[in-house]
Amino acid sequence: MQKIVGIGLLGCGTVGSAVAAGLVENADAITRRTGVRCELRGIATRRSNNARAIVDDPGVDIVIEAIGGIDDAAELVERALDRGRHVITANKDLIATQGPRLIALAAARGVGLRYEAAACSAIPVVRTILDALAGDRILSVAGVVNGTTTSILSAMEDGAEYDEALAESQRLGFAESDPANDVEGVDAAHKLALLLQLAFESAVISPRIRRRGIAGITQRDVARAVERGYRIRLVAAASRTSNGAFAEVGPVLVAADHPFARTRGVENVVRIDARDAGTLLLSGLGAGGAASASPILGDLVTLLREPKSTMPRFEPAIEIAPLHDGLQRLDELPEYPLWDDSLLNPVEQALR
Repeated sequence: MQKIVGIGLLGCGTVGSAVAAGLVENADAITRRTGVRCELRGIATRRSNNARAIVDDPGVDIVIEAIGGIDDAAELVERALDRGRHVITANKDLIATQGPRLIALAAARGVGLRYEAAACSAIPVVRTILDALAGDRILSVAGVVNGTTTSILSAMEDGAEYDEALAESQRLGFAESDPANDVEGVDAAHKLALLLQLAFESAVISPRIRRRGIAGITQRDVARAVERGYRIRLVAAASRTSNGAFAEVGPVLVAADHPFARTRGVENVVRIDARDAGTLLLSGLGAGGAASASPILGDLVTLLREPKSTMPRFEPAIEIAPLHDGLQRLDELPEYPLWDDSLLNPVEQALR
């Protein structure tokens, strides 16, 4: 008899509704790839009162959390793990601030916690770090990981003022009505903390990472950068040192032919430097319902194939120092440091 697994979906907004549609549209493919048939047992919206009931339902084996935020999501994810449910989440805020604790709980309960979509939506950066580079030593991670700021900055390169570019990004659904998390660098710091946790196997949370956003950037700044052969991008970067890591989020000048500078719209790009594998570049859509639903369904297939699949255990939090102080500054544009790939791994270069 074919095995049936019950799914509880928390959240039915942009991401949640795309996941629900994907579960229906890809049902046969998921069954074919796993030998398991998934049944959606319940959906809870952010404002509904049935989220706890879905988590507590004995017919629910896997909880997919797409509510967002921290407080309610943390309670529900912890409740699900504590009751022996596997959890898949797209919630970068939650993992960046409470991931180490939740991962430890999942390990203690013998269940899986997966969050590929929380990092860079469609880009398989979590899977790359955990699986493809599992036998290697990662030296640094860096990239353009916030699609909203990239969409704003690329629109400004086309002549728009900051306020116009932000309004258009909101109209297209890339920026929230309150865009502070994106434009102040909070979202990028969350993603960097998440990647740093995995790459360096350390219980680092995002409030420890220094950040600066793009709200003060003017169209004149962008135009001057373009004239000199640069683009301004919000870059998140972390590099391993002998006793910790450098890590920071901030707007920097990137040479126009650099992969970070070639991002447009909501595209993300991540660079991973590993001791043996060298430099890997991953790029793709970093926002949108379908772009997030794809890795969530990928995590679902992983859990169905490997029910005990968990994230690694972390060492205590390492020391974090700002990267920005080591960046070269340009006299012409003193507000924005110049990005230089050679600044990554200033200590580890000697340890290869």
